[in-house]
Amino acid sequence: MPKFIDYYSILGVPKSASEAEIKSAYRKLAMKHHPDRNPGNRESENKFKEINEANEVLSDPKKRQTYDQLGDDWRQGRNFTTPPGGGPRGGGFESRPRGGGGQGFEQFGDFSDFFRSIFGGMGGASYGRSGGEDDFESFTRGVGQSTPGDMESELHLSLSDVIRGGQQRLTFSYKSICPECGGKGRQKARACAPCKGTGHSLETREIRVNLPKVLRDGTRIRLTGQGRRSPSGRNGDLYLSIYITPHTDFKIEGDDLETRIHVMPWDAALGAEISIPAPDGPVKIKLPAGSGAGRRLRIAGKGLPKKDGSRGDLYAILTIDIPPSPTPRQLDLFRKLKEVS
Repeated sequence: MPKFIDYYSILGVPKSASEAEIKSAYRKLAMKHHPDRNPGNRESENKFKEINEANEVLSDPKKRQTYDQLGDDWRQGRNFTTPPGGGPRGGGFESRPRGGGGQGFEQFGDFSDFFRSIFGGMGGASYGRSGGEDDFESFTRGVGQSTPGDMESELHLSLSDVIRGGQQRLTFSYKSICPECGGKGRQKARACAPCKGTGHSLETREIRVNLPKVLRDGTRIRLTGQGRRSPSGRNGDLYLSIYITPHTDFKIEGDDLETRIHVMPWDAALGAEISIPAPDGPVKIKLPAGSGAGRRLRIAGKGLPKKDGSRGDLYAILTIDIPPSPTPRQLDLFRKLKEVS
């Protein structure tokens, strides 16, 4: 039997980790080790495969439950006995290739023998096996009736992309059954020349995605007919999970945005006209006199687009600064202020 793989250790989370913690750990590691960010780095490519396999199991409640039934061996890393219902086809799970971040993705390699021994021979994002249509079972879950050839990936957008909408270009590569040999890898007595005997071919496509007006972190978009071509000749669908890249200045809170602004003590005490950064460009507002640190200033209609066509709000949280190198005159005035306070 293959040696046990500790998926929790690969993602760096405890066995009690929540779904949100697993998702967060996966996204950070996948972004770090994605081959697009580490071209030619075999170590990162292998790590990326391990991360995707771990996430494939731990992000799926049914797979995770089966995996956890293996007992204390997950701590010891010892060889194991396949749980009841495990093994090829026994678990009844659907496998789904994972896409990488950025504006494109590429699948890498099959899942491990350990994975296949528990959940069957349906893993394997590269689809490097030869055979019939069973090798191309769909992998989508939670999106209704799935179809052979369906694919799933992630599309990472900036905050400006989400607010502006419009089109995004997506380029992706994937492996499919070789049309010349039908996935057998051979033509008569010789290896198939187009696929060099592998039974699959690499296809690259570029599509334009029309973004919906309302997008949030985790939104799923279905692109009909944009998936992989199945052996029957029908194209599956492409499912995109939207993730919003964290912004240095703005934090998303539902439909609203938050930002922090820095003002000097005299402006906070006396009031002033100040400039607030906003996604569409800076906005000038009147800072009320006597504003204390932590005060939230609301700028209406500068948040994220909403379903009714309006936008959420922007909240500026006040931080009071002092001069980094106060002059003797400024220090004297601060002392007098302290005396009368």
